[in-house]
Amino acid sequence: MRFLPLLVSLLLGASAQAANLRWAAQNDILTFDPHSQNHATTLTMTMHVYEGLTRYDRNYNVEPALATGWQEISPTHWRFSLRKGVQFHDGAPFTADDVVFSFGRIRQPQGTMQIYVAGVSEVKKIDDYTVDFILAGPNPILLRNIIDFRIMSRSWAEKTRSQNIQDYKAREETYASRNANGTGPYILKGWEPDKQIVFTVNKNWWGRHDGNVRDFTYTPIKADATRVSALLSGDVDMVTDLPTQDVERLRRNDKLKVIDGPEVRTI
Repeated sequence: MRFLPLLVSLLLGASAQAANLRWAAQNDILTFDPHSQNHATTLTMTMHVYEGLTRYDRNYNVEPALATGWQEISPTHWRFSLRKGVQFHDGAPFTADDVVFSFGRIRQPQGTMQIYVAGVSEVKKIDDYTVDFILAGPNPILLRNIIDFRIMSRSWAEKTRSQNIQDYKAREETYASRNANGTGPYILKGWEPDKQIVFTVNKNWWGRHDGNVRDFTYTPIKADATRVSALLSGDVDMVTDLPTQDVERLRRNDKLKVIDGPEVRTI
């Protein structure tokens, strides 16, 4: 789970408990292709749509996601049991075929996400709900690494001719770079670059929705002053990259709540 921007500097407006959340931050995403760009804002947005086999809980401990469990057969051989009954947003079932397909896809050279499966030599299908990871060498942080190895539907990729990652550097546009079909808690309704991204809740999600945010809109606002002004005027409910110079002033505003939290980055 990568809710880092919600934990670093969270500013909630008075209406943040409403069913529809309006969220603003500085940057837009680069793409919706989950295997294309290792970019913080892009990862933060796509994680609401696409999921991995593992994820973080609220305390940043690894917990099951699309995998319900795992076994270290040897230091270089891990077996994952996949969650049954999971559907992609288009209704297609999630199976081992999607994991194997996604592993081959994320390693394509035109993407920048290979780091999340670094050291994994092969992903083998054992049956529809079991996959084996064969490693080049022991990896004690494998379960953390693969959190951002997001699973894409093989059938959807084939249907939309999205088997290959977009070539972002060459400014290639693909169906998967503008559209999304994951298993996650929110469904992409639309993306207007540099304007807004709109999500709606996935009522068929396998997990449990905490809170009551049913829909949310993300708006990139580059200028710090404009972003803070949008919050103060009530045009947005939440800002997650609050300018440092404004923190104490806004902390004194009784209509707002500034929440400070830990980062997951170590330098």
